[in-house]
Amino acid sequence: MKKLFFLLLLFEGLAFSLPAQVENGACGTSTADQAAYTERLLANIAAVNAGQVAERGAVQYVPLCFHLVGDASGGGKARERDILNQLCVLNQAFEPMEMRFYLRPHPTYGLFDYSINNENVYNNQSNSLLMQNRRHTTALNIYVVNQAGTGPGNGTTLAYYSPSNDWIVSRRDQINGLNSNGTLPHEVGHFFSLRHTFYGWEEYSDEPARSPCFRPDAPGWPIAPAIAPYKPGGGPIFTEHQDGSNCTTAADLLCDTPPDYNFGFCQNGCSNYNGGARDPKGELVNPMENNYMGYFSNCNYEFTPQQQAVILADRQSATRNYLNNSFAPAALQINTPEDLLLDPPNGATTTFSNQVRLEWRPVAGATYYLLEVDRVATYNTSAFQSFVVATNSKIVTGLEGNRQYFWRVRPFNEYVTCAATRQRNFRTSTIEGEIETDSLMAVKIVPNPASVGGAVGIYVNAPDAAFEADIRVFDAMGRQVRVLNGVGFPKGESTLELPVEGLGNGLYFVAIENAEMRIVRRLFLARH
Repeated sequence: MKKLFFLLLLFEGLAFSLPAQVENGACGTSTADQAAYTERLLANIAAVNAGQVAERGAVQYVPLCFHLVGDASGGGKARERDILNQLCVLNQAFEPMEMRFYLRPHPTYGLFDYSINNENVYNNQSNSLLMQNRRHTTALNIYVVNQAGTGPGNGTTLAYYSPSNDWIVSRRDQINGLNSNGTLPHEVGHFFSLRHTFYGWEEYSDEPARSPCFRPDAPGWPIAPAIAPYKPGGGPIFTEHQDGSNCTTAADLLCDTPPDYNFGFCQNGCSNYNGGARDPKGELVNPMENNYMGYFSNCNYEFTPQQQAVILADRQSATRNYLNNSFAPAALQINTPEDLLLDPPNGATTTFSNQVRLEWRPVAGATYYLLEVDRVATYNTSAFQSFVVATNSKIVTGLEGNRQYFWRVRPFNEYVTCAATRQRNFRTSTIEGEIETDSLMAVKIVPNPASVGGAVGIYVNAPDAAFEADIRVFDAMGRQVRVLNGVGFPKGESTLELPVEGLGNGLYFVAIENAEMRIVRRLFLARH
């Protein structure tokens, strides 16, 4: 996980007095974790060197499944908008490799998995059995939690890749869609077998400094030791030389990533490292500050060509066969119209205090819409509601009377998640109504506004079955001015003429109701 040091430095310079991370390390993907997939990394490097990695020319799609984990009461889940924004950034990071990520719906839990409400996943991942139970078997699984990790790093680890489980865990505040935050691309790099550029220095700690980076209070400064401080069971990790003479056997085993002894952990920001450290040969070290697999923060990150080749080799290896698919996006781009939102009009007062029907235009290429409703335009209060729907309308309930609300809609599909949103506001009335449902049918008044004395029709689409209902028309004061009893509606689409003769200018409410439902639409009559 990326850029942990920046958070620690906020605590009044106490970062260097914190205990070294022993179990999960600064990244959460520890030295030992990376050692566990060394054989896979070596196989991928060999495939690259043998020319066995397919030429780029066709986009490779990688399916993702995001598990939005909540506490025991279901609270604290990541917001869908952050997932959509993060997917945009992830695709930008892997664009040079012609690799694209998309949302693959879980066969049981849908486009996003909201089903995990468990403290032992939310605040640590000790309940791995539940996580395995919810795992999508044909996608890269990303669990978005409150705290990432189960050991001493829990609370400071921002994200990690688990080689044994082959999934990624991230704190929800790291799924934020910021270009300067490389956390998720960093962990996906681990997923595709990349090591840290500073491999072997993750858990470095020399008393009393207790720092994971090589710096002036370390023994032997400024000359780094020939062997990196961390010593896994498989043998020593060599400290990489600046001249590249041991680049195939040291650190991350790649030769276009220069030495880095975890300098980013001890430096705030992405400015050029000038700390003065030298490699074992005495040469000044010049790390690559903006590498995704390093620890410098707030950079314009990138993967090197060799890192990209290793990622592609891992993607096409047998290990990743479960990601294979024939996915084709519904569209490669989505253009949000300026007039996306239809009803209610901006600033309008709703028919009822406790519910509102929100409607927007269908958008070409969109298979889903993210609808968000809240009392403020930042969409972050306790009244916030969000819905992912496949239709172009939604009845929202649970509202308070005589309150202003904001609502916005973002069209998207499994692959294109970066389209613009459109926003309006409305005010709820003081009249409480019976709650409608979305499931029965589509109902529209056409034309609307209509001319006084002109023809007005009620369009109804009842997809499931024919039904019978009363039609009642109320004026703006709530007085009934028309009623049609026992009107029959056939299955499918139909249009019924609504008699409005004798009604004057103004706002009216048309209700279709029977014992099972009540649907209300506004009608505006005006003289022309």
